[in-house]
Amino acid sequence: MATEKAFLRDRNFQIMMLGVFIQAAGSGIYLITGMLLVVQLTGSVLYAGFAFFAISSASVMAFLIAPLANYTGYKKGLIISHLINVLLLITIPVAYLTIGLHVWHVIGILFLTSLINQFSYPIVSTLVPKVVGDDQIIQANAYLQTVREAMDIVFIAGAGILAALIGSVAAISVTAMLVLFTVILYFFLQIEAYEETRNRNIPFHHHLKSYSKDLKSGMTYIQKSLIPKMMFSIVFVNVTMAVMLTNVPAFSLLKSNGLEAAYGFYMASLSLGIMIGTLVSPKVKQLAFGRLIITMFTLTGLLWIGTALTPWLLSMVLFSIGAISIGILNILIFSAIQRQVESIYIGRVLTLLTSAASLGVPVGALIGGVIGEAYNPVLPIIISGMGMIIFSTIWMKQSVLRSLPSIDEVKLFEEQKVTAAQ
Repeated sequence: MATEKAFLRDRNFQIMMLGVFIQAAGSGIYLITGMLLVVQLTGSVLYAGFAFFAISSASVMAFLIAPLANYTGYKKGLIISHLINVLLLITIPVAYLTIGLHVWHVIGILFLTSLINQFSYPIVSTLVPKVVGDDQIIQANAYLQTVREAMDIVFIAGAGILAALIGSVAAISVTAMLVLFTVILYFFLQIEAYEETRNRNIPFHHHLKSYSKDLKSGMTYIQKSLIPKMMFSIVFVNVTMAVMLTNVPAFSLLKSNGLEAAYGFYMASLSLGIMIGTLVSPKVKQLAFGRLIITMFTLTGLLWIGTALTPWLLSMVLFSIGAISIGILNILIFSAIQRQVESIYIGRVLTLLTSAASLGVPVGALIGGVIGEAYNPVLPIIISGMGMIIFSTIWMKQSVLRSLPSIDEVKLFEEQKVTAAQ
């Protein structure tokens, strides 16, 4: 038992965990205040849609950024990527105090900082097993994930309050200082033993060619499995959520009679619901997966329609409860893939899944922005709730999805059924 959590005493792991903590604080403050700033500068839900489109487009491009993370040194990559983000963020208060702030400047910085984050995240994920060892990787990942999720809730809620107290531009300056502290922190990493020089001696275009080949083989591998249907499910849910989330800044201001902190509270309640779903997923995994999804997302749809129609405090509670199904869906699908996909294909399949999941978000962001601008920010929330009910109906009408057993018994690949029969 003495060595069970030995990684907590590891200096490099402590630095990475503190870095994740500070980054969660900075990201939470920046995303909330950045979206609020766009709404304040324009008074337009459509521009909020453009901002959300910019952020989500960066996530779609994650699979293109991944090879870069392998090509550079770990420590250098972390320091340089965070330092670039500091310089980008600081241009917002500088522009505000000098030439004046334009909405496209803010949207451009939202996109670039989100894009650079796609570079730094894989480095931390790659370093964890090297630093803590294979025998403690699950516990170490659990600690990091708990820090990320818990801090997301705290700092997203706090970001709205901070913006209300000191203003959105000043809050973004706080984010820049937090990211700068992360840069200083990463200087103290001692990871020379884990640096891989082998990959950096290979021309970069060879990395891209190999990466492209891996993704194509991943697509071929999943072609005749249930995974494409799972991908469609996540894409549909993400598009529907993006329609809603684009309108939450204006919706929260409308519901709370102009209280800026309300946006942070709504987003924190969403994160809380997803985290609860993540935590309860082991308790519901024995239930028939098909019927579980149909029931959960029908309830989510009804709860989110209720979110649009009730007073703001009750609205936030319904918003949070409705998000529980998202956490459950994500964990159960990813767990099934990790368990059943051959180890050499797991990375490729998860890359395809996450990229496909992100693909629909920019589309949903633009649709949500147009609807919110043309009508009001309440209507897209109702449409999102109806979308979840339609999603449940699609599952109910497809016998292969409706009749899926518990997630542990779901066979993603037909070959597994043949093997079982033999």
